[in-house]
Amino acid sequence: MARARSPVRAQRRVESIERARERRSDAAARRLVRVEWFIDKITEQIGLGIQQRVRVATDLLRNSVVQNISQPVHKYVGPRGGIVVDPASRSKPGEFPKADTTLLMKTIFGEVMETRPNVWEGFVGTPLDYGLILEVSPNFDRSFLLRTFHEQLSRIIRILTSPIQRNDAYVHLKVT
Repeated sequence: MARARSPVRAQRRVESIERARERRSDAAARRLVRVEWFIDKITEQIGLGIQQRVRVATDLLRNSVVQNISQPVHKYVGPRGGIVVDPASRSKPGEFPKADTTLLMKTIFGEVMETRPNVWEGFVGTPLDYGLILEVSPNFDRSFLLRTFHEQLSRIIRILTSPIQRNDAYVHLKVT
């Protein structure tokens, strides 16, 4: 028979998890500032080829999506000593999905492919079914990919359309 955890140990565990999440969120905010500065500096000082520009824009969008969905739900020790998710901390319609298991956040990918000669496309998404459901279902209204894309659109356009110093590719951006 398994030994039951004491409520004091469970409470300490939850507190240590909360402290670790706070440290990670602080570190993520510092990392975002460093990434933004790096991208702005690179695009201003050196001319990147279109493949590198699409890569930088795709990485910017992917990192922004991950940051937007990394807000955790709040957990507490239940009456029987188990960890319970506070229902009030769940995401509401119109908000970004909140991280419970962090699986959605961990599966966000960014990929750049050459679809035709000198035509590069960047893709950001998730292979999870519930990621698609959250994105397109009007019942949930938890769009995270398209919403982040619209938030970052001006920066993406600036990365892709700033003057190219090398004439090795034709820049074409279709925004719908």
